Amino acid sequence: MEYLWPDNVVAWGVWCDLQTQWAHSPGGPSGLQYAGVRAHLDEMGFAGDERRDIYAGVRAAESATLEA
Repeated sequence: MEYLWPDNVVAWGVWCDLQTQWAHSPGGPSGLQYAGVRAHLDEMGFAGDERRDIYAGVRAAESATLEA
């Protein structure tokens, strides 16, 4: 079983929250709708370095998902 590094737990939770924010093209999912991502981060109260780190983690998960 694989586990998350403690530094990634919050970003993973946000990633899970954002699964309704996928944009779709005729070929399938094409990426997240970033307006929804930003709105969610605003609602959760993330700011500064923490927000940038979470956003980077979400983008990494998005990229890996699209590659798979």
